Amino acid sequence: MTLPGLGPTRDPGDVARVKALVADLIDDHDVTVLVTELTCSEPGCPPIETVIALLAETGNVRYTIHKPVAEVDRDDVHAAVDTSSDRR
Repeated sequence: MTLPGLGPTRDPGDVARVKALVADLIDDHDVTVLVTELTCSEPGCPPIETVIALLAETGNVRYTIHKPVAEVDRDDVHAAVDTSSDRR
């Protein structure tokens, strides 16, 4: 199934797996983790990217991984989410 602007429906298991990887990495129960996959038709933009959003009372942060959510692994999450910086 294709949703307008979002491309085909993703496997919920892949999204849950990536959310768990992020949650394990940040280890902050006060942060909500959102994971979605977006398609892009702009020149130079990868056709599919995974977006990770961290939502907290202190602010929100967004990370992008330039591959489909089904292909995202622990190394990708570690590379995208810089644990040494403050989340705002």
